[in-house]
Amino acid sequence: MKDDILVAVYSEDAYVLDWMSLLIVRDWRTRVVLEATSVIELSREMNAGFQKIDVLVVDLDAIENIKSIVGIIDEFNKTNGKMVKVIGLSRKPSPEFFKVVPSTFIWGFIFKQEILTSLGWAITFASEGTLVFTPGAIDAAYKSNFQVPKNHLVLRSRSYPGLTERQSEIARLAIIFSIGRRDLADELKISDQWSYGIVSELYAQLGLGDILDENQQFNSILESDPVIKVHIAEIIKDLGESKKARDLETLAFHLLTMPVIE
Repeated sequence: MKDDILVAVYSEDAYVLDWMSLLIVRDWRTRVVLEATSVIELSREMNAGFQKIDVLVVDLDAIENIKSIVGIIDEFNKTNGKMVKVIGLSRKPSPEFFKVVPSTFIWGFIFKQEILTSLGWAITFASEGTLVFTPGAIDAAYKSNFQVPKNHLVLRSRSYPGLTERQSEIARLAIIFSIGRRDLADELKISDQWSYGIVSELYAQLGLGDILDENQQFNSILESDPVIKVHIAEIIKDLGESKKARDLETLAFHLLTMPVIE
């Protein structure tokens, strides 16, 4: 597979910072190289002289001065001779983001409630040179008079009607957020042994064995989007024939978090 996408995350809200970092770390294609909760910390780390960064994901709901962030990025780009791009993450329209951040810095603008667990996918698509938005976010971009390029993607989180409410909760805890089986058992108030069995049933429901055996049954979830299929094919190729629990869980994570491209 391609080299890791090196990601810096910024939020003055520790909970959001943890949420972003966890989703990025769990994705095979992205790697967190910097976490910052203040402008001073971000400036110090980005200008330490050794940090390599491809994209900075900024929590716009918990930031007092976006101009200071732009100044830090600009200085970093000039010093290092590369172009760190920005993805803005928000719960609501943020006209200031498009007003203050130069368009050449922007890789995307996404609403948290619309991207949910698909943050790694959004960063991956953006790193390939395509601006990323969620449905509400692109509307906000247009209203802010941002010149949305033709080369862009509108993403939204995917729902899986084939999973029951209980299976969806198990998938969220065990696969997406990688909660250990014993902790999962405590959370669901079941035995440790049963927690392993219930996750195995979920893997079967997702068709993981079919994918590794080159069976096409899972295509009903992949739909017909060629962009999604190419990325899943790369992930499966990297996995090879491994059926180790950790590798299967990582594959399941990518399948459960893949977005819909509108």
